[in-house]
Amino acid sequence: WLAQGADPSRLLIIVPQQPMARPYQLALHESEYSGGAPMITTFAAFVREAVNVYWAAIAGALGADPSREPTFLNIEMAQYFMARFALPRIAEGAFAFSDMRVAPPRIISQVLDNLNRAALLGEPIESIAERLIKAWGNRDSSRREVFKRANALAAEFRAHCLQHNLLDFSLTVEAFQRLIRPRPDFQEFLQARFDFLLAENIDEDLPTTHDLLALCLPYVQGALLLYDPDGGLRTFLGADPETAYALRALCDDHLIMPNSQVMSQDVAAFAIAISRALSPRLESLPEPEGKVRAAISYIQARFYPKMIEQVADQIATLIQQGVAPRQIAVVAPYLNDSLRFSLNHALRQRESFYGIRIPILTHRPSRALLDEPITRALLTYTLIAHPNWLDGSALKAPLPKDVADAFALTIDGLDPLRAEQLTELTYRTKRDAQGILRPQLSPFAKLAPDWQARIGYRIGQRYDALREWLDSYRALSENAHGLPLDHFLRLLFDEKLAQKGYGLHNNFEAARIAAQLIDSIQHFRQTLYADHNSDWAALGREYLQMASQRLLPALHAQSWQDEQADAILFMPASTFLLRNRFVDYQFWLDIGSSGWFMRLEQPLTHPYVLRREYVPERPWEENDEKMAEDDRLYRVVIGLVRRCRKHIYAAVAELGESGFEQNGKLLSIIQRVLSLDAESETP
Repeated sequence: WLAQGADPSRLLIIVPQQPMARPYQLALHESEYSGGAPMITTFAAFVREAVNVYWAAIAGALGADPSREPTFLNIEMAQYFMARFALPRIAEGAFAFSDMRVAPPRIISQVLDNLNRAALLGEPIESIAERLIKAWGNRDSSRREVFKRANALAAEFRAHCLQHNLLDFSLTVEAFQRLIRPRPDFQEFLQARFDFLLAENIDEDLPTTHDLLALCLPYVQGALLLYDPDGGLRTFLGADPETAYALRALCDDHLIMPNSQVMSQDVAAFAIAISRALSPRLESLPEPEGKVRAAISYIQARFYPKMIEQVADQIATLIQQGVAPRQIAVVAPYLNDSLRFSLNHALRQRESFYGIRIPILTHRPSRALLDEPITRALLTYTLIAHPNWLDGSALKAPLPKDVADAFALTIDGLDPLRAEQLTELTYRTKRDAQGILRPQLSPFAKLAPDWQARIGYRIGQRYDALREWLDSYRALSENAHGLPLDHFLRLLFDEKLAQKGYGLHNNFEAARIAAQLIDSIQHFRQTLYADHNSDWAALGREYLQMASQRLLPALHAQSWQDEQADAILFMPASTFLLRNRFVDYQFWLDIGSSGWFMRLEQPLTHPYVLRREYVPERPWEENDEKMAEDDRLYRVVIGLVRRCRKHIYAAVAELGESGFEQNGKLLSIIQRVLSLDAESETP
């Protein structure tokens, strides 16, 4: 289009999530075309802008106040406001049933998910409980009452949002779908504004996105919709491959591209073998030219820790052979702290033994920020620098263990044992006139000489420099009103913790997490304290209390845009797939685990029942769950294979992490594929 003289500013590019816009932005930046910039956006950003423009005209019909501007909430802020209603109900036991155990952050996120599903379905909130109750069928359980209480909580939250002009994703989508999309003037705007349309991975996008694309297609001069028949990995986030495929009927031409530009012939042969074993699709597959057994290797161990050690050995061997770290991906069905620590520790040992560098980058989008060690360290220093924020109940002085962990993480060369000793000798809490314990750090020079020698004089210098920085800021904040929390953390990171001699110097992952925390606080400040410019203590206290609730973080674009980092990717398989990265070598950990195909239990919601094509009156049966598991396993496995160029290492432990024997579907299928391949080669 651009080569034919199209105006770039009249091109609309829609992607399922913001990070997927990056390749288009880079390509356009490096191109020779000029004359304006295309609109590269997600559905969420597009409708938010539309609601903002049409607010005065639609607010009254929506039930909000048209005289006040709307405040748009990201997922963190939506959870924050939902928690105001949910936590008291949870404390009262509203969701405490013998057959259901759900942590408060999960209750909050699932109720918000139900609101989002109602908006995507175009149905009132009340219909969600009805759908879930009917899908539950005649099984004896307290689940029906749970659905009703979750629905009541959602309705209470929605009423609060309308009263205060707070628009979470669900209310924004409802406003657009019900009050803006049908407007003739909006449709005239689309017709006049865009000449060309490109939609990336529509199989990973929302049904409401597909509604918008269907609305645009008759108006534009040209359109290109990209659809992966084996996609749909974001179903748990609302993606709907079925409504995406329906757009095919609105297109004049259908171009099928079956040949991979990524896989070697051997990996392509393995992909065909996996498809034959798993695929629910009926189309015939070509005979492979490569060798299945040349594409995959087994790493087998009796015990889980030994499996991790063998994986680390193989990674070290690849690095020694000259493979770039960024060409290696390690994926697992889940990535918990234990697994991350074990592999990271094993790789650090091999770095020292072989004298090589093995950088590793992890990414867990659904992990609460407070669960990250760097987050806890930064917030520990925050409390030490702001003792006046403490109230003795909701906010207390940091525990000695938290201080020791912060020292060990942020002072270069300080091991955990000496960090505990340093904390025991220098960290004190003193009770003030209000009876509140206030934290303080004492100088290293006050330690006995033998203790100074044990801990190390260089460590002592670094500790003192950090302590003096915190004391200096503390004095400044007590005499004035200090800085907003995000400004304080940016200063602490830039002026001290990221400098040479401290643990975050050249630590790419720590910098990413710190940036995510700072962005979270900044958005919190801009949402709740937009007109505030004086005493920032209230902001600090309120954010720290929100962080303690372990709410799920908002999408942080930078976490998805580190494609140039020369580091091994280590993440859940679904996260790796959504990054759409291609690598030479993949390691699949724990292939005997059921996590490869079983979805996480979500007792308050259901990603399949709450879809447009699901018949509302039909119960969700055991066979439905099995078919969904098989479909998920196929999409995950074939997606991984098609993102691998050279070789796959499948790692399995006979006894899993919890000590039980492993015999999941993925293990069985790989064994079957290799067995059939061996039989075919037997003369």
